[in-house]
Amino acid sequence: MWRNLPTLLSSAVRTQKFPLATARLSTDANMQQFFDDEANFGKAELRPKYRPGRAWTADELRLKSNSDLHKLWYVCLKERNMLITMRKAHVSRARNMPNPERFDRVQESMDRIEEVVHERNDAVLRLETGESAAPRERTITSFAGFTYQKPAKEHYLPPENGQKEYEVPYLDDDAYMMQKLWTEKEYMKRRDQEDDVKRRAARTDDMERFKRGAPRVFNR
Repeated sequence: MWRNLPTLLSSAVRTQKFPLATARLSTDANMQQFFDDEANFGKAELRPKYRPGRAWTADELRLKSNSDLHKLWYVCLKERNMLITMRKAHVSRARNMPNPERFDRVQESMDRIEEVVHERNDAVLRLETGESAAPRERTITSFAGFTYQKPAKEHYLPPENGQKEYEVPYLDDDAYMMQKLWTEKEYMKRRDQEDDVKRRAARTDDMERFKRGAPRVFNR
């Protein structure tokens, strides 16, 4: 089922009227990297030799140089692209992909590489400029009156009418009523939580024993 994929790709490249040598080079050397090992085709589960290991930890990545992290990132990127191609092929044929946890291992490793690189960039910028490498955030107030933090980003055009996004807008009557009802709802939730705490504090040992024994008595 899977063995004809390189042949189909090779024929597809030839139909584009490319030179035969270029077609073979592109198919064999480049396109084959998007597919898993042929020994794994049609397998319900990979053999122990080919099963994935654990993801890279942040402590292990901190010991590597920037060049090694750069190379490891592209190794994980190629592995992720291969897994996406194989998953698409398995789904199109209504088959289960062997060891789908490989996606999680690769994604965890890539996330931790980004974390380590961000730590190094943050340390360098704090030393040179005194500012963090994290994206700046601004306090935004929505039309309903809710205030939240939003990462700042560049804009191609200045704000219209001189009004900036992070300024507090005017709240109409509907937004004012929304804020009033929301405040009342949050107050009722806090009051219920405080009542639950008082109820638990007033509970005695006899009440706890009765609570455990009452279901047995009523069941009989």
